[in-house]
Amino acid sequence: MEKNSKRLAVVIPCYNGKEYIENLLLSLKKGSVQPNKIILVDNGSTDGTYVFVKENFSEVELIFFKGKLGYAKASNIGIKKAIEQGYKYILLLNQDIICKENTIEKFLYYAEIYKDFFIIFPLILFWPPGENKIMNAGTLMHFLGFGYSGSYKLPLSQLKIGKYSYAPGCSLLFNSKKLKKIGLFDEDIVMYHEDSDLSLRGRFLKEKIIFIPEIQVYHLYKEKIDHFRWYWSERNRLFILFKFYKLPTLILMFPFFVFMEIGIIFFSLLGGWLDLKIRTYFDFLRLFKKMLKKRRMIQQTRQITDKEFLAYLTPVFNFPEVSSPLIKYIVNPIFGLGYKIIYFFAFW
Repeated sequence: MEKNSKRLAVVIPCYNGKEYIENLLLSLKKGSVQPNKIILVDNGSTDGTYVFVKENFSEVELIFFKGKLGYAKASNIGIKKAIEQGYKYILLLNQDIICKENTIEKFLYYAEIYKDFFIIFPLILFWPPGENKIMNAGTLMHFLGFGYSGSYKLPLSQLKIGKYSYAPGCSLLFNSKKLKKIGLFDEDIVMYHEDSDLSLRGRFLKEKIIFIPEIQVYHLYKEKIDHFRWYWSERNRLFILFKFYKLPTLILMFPFFVFMEIGIIFFSLLGGWLDLKIRTYFDFLRLFKKMLKKRRMIQQTRQITDKEFLAYLTPVFNFPEVSSPLIKYIVNPIFGLGYKIIYFFAFW
């Protein structure tokens, strides 16, 4: 493995992360191989995160902004800084990740094996360590744009390595050269689905997105899906569908999309966030011209067909956080059939 001071920089976008950040930074210092640089982008924290890190981790390069930038923009600022400073690999970590002692060593080991990779991502486990339960083994995407964790809550001993649609954004190792080619996170997405957008842009250019289960990190994941998260997820799901599918696929999909939207509107009404769901449509219209420009760029440069794209996706929604007999016995069978119809006709 090559030895120089510009191999790997860790970038941590942070917002009110004082309760987490010490554990993450200490975990990065424990291994025999440590990152050459740690860049923390404080995204308008009000809990004293910036002062805490400055006083206790002087080796960390701190970038502070008074206002909230959003996850995508804060991440991009740190990534750009690492690229400008000449780092070959960039490891993006959420503030609530804790690394195992050999995490950096293994990331670098596999980066040198898969030299031409775009993204390498690890197996993500729930904290605490003794439980050995899987949080994410590669994110699956429903063909209507919903993302959910693969092998969620399975014991580590029952890990199922199969199809995954995209790399989960909480822990991503990037090849800097590939980032320069493909671009960074879409800042109009702000947060939630920024990882699927970037992964899919890579897939559309046939770049390598590699899951390495031998690399493992812990995620202090909070299961509750609040109204705030529903809003951003639903908003950005619309952008993902619009940007990546070809027009004939969107036309075929439209009846199933409308049927699902009616269901989500009803769900949001019961959940008390109907106003936010309606706001997602206004956001889509407001940003339509910008997203149309991005869509054209993706469609002009793509190297895979929609049939190949659909093969990365799943026809069913199977995530324990949002489960019910309605989904199991009505929603999944209907949309499973819809997927088969669309896949059959999508020769483009």
